[in-house]
Amino acid sequence: MPAVNRQSVLEIFERHRAAAGAPFEESNFLDYLIENPKHIGAVRNSFLGLRRYNAFIEEAQLLYNVCFSLADFNASYSVAAFVLRVSNLQASPRGSVTSLRNQQRGGFGWHAVVFGNLLGLCLASGLFSTAPAASYALALTITTADLLAIRAFARWRSYSKRLMLQLTHGYRNDA
Repeated sequence: MPAVNRQSVLEIFERHRAAAGAPFEESNFLDYLIENPKHIGAVRNSFLGLRRYNAFIEEAQLLYNVCFSLADFNASYSVAAFVLRVSNLQASPRGSVTSLRNQQRGGFGWHAVVFGNLLGLCLASGLFSTAPAASYALALTITTADLLAIRAFARWRSYSKRLMLQLTHGYRNDA
């Protein structure tokens, strides 16, 4: 496991940015994963921003053998604070294992998928008598969304297992 430092964090950051090489503010550098963030926390306000943010966090977790807590995920770190946080997590591997177990216990979020399906199916059945084509289109959209959710779940589960193996393997070596 490599030691965390400013340069290695910024290398990961640059790989996941929409505008690699563009100037950024160190105080809220993660917002600069998207182009021209309007405010602190802007990276979490769009699907594309979250996608870039999650990819950055996942790469950092695997590289540095850590797992960020939900509070870390929602924090807006400066470069220096991020490096310090990773360093602190590396010094206490049990915290990372606990954070990952909490995330796994929380689950993938199937309740949102089920709720979306129920809502969509109610709308589709209501539309069927007046606009059957729209009803079929909505059913096809729901099916596509379900397939994407299954794909995201498989990716999440695979990543979680890989990170847990890495964390526990690293923890046993540190003991």
